[in-house]
Amino acid sequence: MIRTLLRNELRMVLRDTRTVLIAVVAPIVLFPLMLFALNWVEERETERLETQTYVFAVAGERADFAEGVVAKALDLEAWTGRGESNGTTLSGGGTDRSIAAANFERSGVENPDSLLQVGDLHLVVVGRDGTPDDSIAAGVPVIELRFRANSDFSRSARARMEERLLAVRTEMRDSAFRAAGFPVNPDDVAVLSSENVASAAKEAGSFLGGALVPFLILLMLSGGSIVAADSISGEKERGTLETLLTTATARQDIVHAKLGAIMAVGLAVAMVNIANIGVYIGLGVIDLPAAFQVAIGFDTLLILLMLVVPLIILVAASLLLLSGIAKSYQEYQIYFLPLFLVFLLPSFAPFLPGVELQSAIALVPISGLAVATRALLMGDWHPVWGFLAIASTAIAGSVLLYRTEVTLSNERLITSVGADEAEFRGGAAVFPRDVLRWFVGFWVLFFLVSLWFGEDLGVRGQVLVNLGVIFLGGSIFLLRKYELDVKETLQLYRPHWRSWLAAIVGAPSVLVLGSGLFEVVNRYVFPVPESLLEAFGQSLAVDIPLWQMAFFFAVMPGVLEEIAFRGVLFSGLRKRFASAWAPVVVSALIFSVFHVSLFRIAPTAFIGVVLAVVVLRTGSIFPAMLWHFLNNFLAVVPQEAGWIVIDQSEPFPLSWYSLAFAGGVVSFFLMKERPGQRP
Repeated sequence: MIRTLLRNELRMVLRDTRTVLIAVVAPIVLFPLMLFALNWVEERETERLETQTYVFAVAGERADFAEGVVAKALDLEAWTGRGESNGTTLSGGGTDRSIAAANFERSGVENPDSLLQVGDLHLVVVGRDGTPDDSIAAGVPVIELRFRANSDFSRSARARMEERLLAVRTEMRDSAFRAAGFPVNPDDVAVLSSENVASAAKEAGSFLGGALVPFLILLMLSGGSIVAADSISGEKERGTLETLLTTATARQDIVHAKLGAIMAVGLAVAMVNIANIGVYIGLGVIDLPAAFQVAIGFDTLLILLMLVVPLIILVAASLLLLSGIAKSYQEYQIYFLPLFLVFLLPSFAPFLPGVELQSAIALVPISGLAVATRALLMGDWHPVWGFLAIASTAIAGSVLLYRTEVTLSNERLITSVGADEAEFRGGAAVFPRDVLRWFVGFWVLFFLVSLWFGEDLGVRGQVLVNLGVIFLGGSIFLLRKYELDVKETLQLYRPHWRSWLAAIVGAPSVLVLGSGLFEVVNRYVFPVPESLLEAFGQSLAVDIPLWQMAFFFAVMPGVLEEIAFRGVLFSGLRKRFASAWAPVVVSALIFSVFHVSLFRIAPTAFIGVVLAVVVLRTGSIFPAMLWHFLNNFLAVVPQEAGWIVIDQSEPFPLSWYSLAFAGGVVSFFLMKERPGQRP
């Protein structure tokens, strides 16, 4: 029966031109075209930059000095007596420095900065005196290079001129030392040399291996999504699924056949792309750009296939489950974007600094496979860690496969009966179905406001718009649109007095535990550059009065985020899912995604779970509001006010985590159901 159903599903897949184009034709055609295009672009770009005549102007209060140095830089042969003026080699520190060849042409124009902006000049060389802002003594001449970063020619002119000027500066300094009777040869002082021990193949393997898994996920999701959408959610709209359910075919057989069709698309994507890698990169059928010159053998291709198979299972199970949950084709398309991000973001783990296969990253589904793929193509394959990476994604895929089969065996879920009934009743009946769709829209609006208007609004403006307009305004809109009971939806009930005490004890405890979780994730899973953490800290260190800091960073999030996430969202999810824990986890994940920063997802999801549990156990949103307020207040205000000083580079002592864990346990048992709360 499964074979018959699968054969029918595959016939439908082959008839769908979109799926065949994405899964088979596109990789076969695009891969060699991409290689040819990259080769052509690389050769033309190199030729273009080498033959270009770079036009520059000299300006500034020390223009005469700058002009003299530039003249020496452009005539290195005449000035140093070493080599040719184009491609000159200057000896320094026991190593050779190759000066890139370039044709420079000086333009004696006025207002060179304005001409640079419009593109009539590639570079402006400014001679001026040093200032305290430069950490340079007054009167010391400075040469400043002004260029346009959005122009390839301007960037190239700056790089080539800078390299020549630095060479001249070294010779001028050494000549001054020698003239003053410096006792040793300046070339022998603090000799510095560097050597790239990574072969070109390793560098190419790092690039190709890091990009391969995101590329495969993109094709698998795009091609498999078409099949998944048509197989259940599309058939719900057409009414053909009910016909199939009236036959003697078992529900599991239907699920297995449809799952097999989606997996066939994923397998086709994987096989075609691995074959492309073997033919074009392994066998070297065509000339390759430097970024693709990787040593690949047959054993490498086999291991690549082993790495991809668990990913195929995970993608197929996710798409089919999503198609079963969605009540219509349109609803499936709305849910697809968050699923796409859930798969794509972890696949970029190889590009994070400091991430290696021999770490806890191997235990993270998708991320472990992506890092293992990079290690394989770099030649740093470790079988044990590679097996762990395969196993972690395979386990996740198997669990999701089982849940998909169990979930889609529910006839009510895979038919349109529930949807029709909800549509007929309208109002609050359809709210659980639509709540995720609305929060996806809120997230898009939230992201665009931060991206387009973030700098103009400032921190306080962003808080007012995001929390006041999007979260509060969106919540009021949903309450009115679906005619929801405000008190019940937001859980605006008076809690038991012990729940207030639980929040007071639990907030600082969970804050410390969340800090520990961040340290673990940052150290063993996704290392975050120190510069990124410093930039985030500086974004919070705004020069505003203390009461405003408490209001914008603690009071407003504590009230308005709870209304949106533990009120409207959590209420809708509790009515949508039969499990008590599914709304807790889903609402926490959505809460973390709204905080945008990748390195904050784990600790933010953790506090989101805690706050959802608080609402669940106490039957009221008010303890969660107090908890949220205390968490943000203690995280930001005391240190910014100078009441305490915490070294952010060092984790808390182990004793703090022990006390925090004990405080969390005490807080959990202090929570008590409100009077009259339903179990």
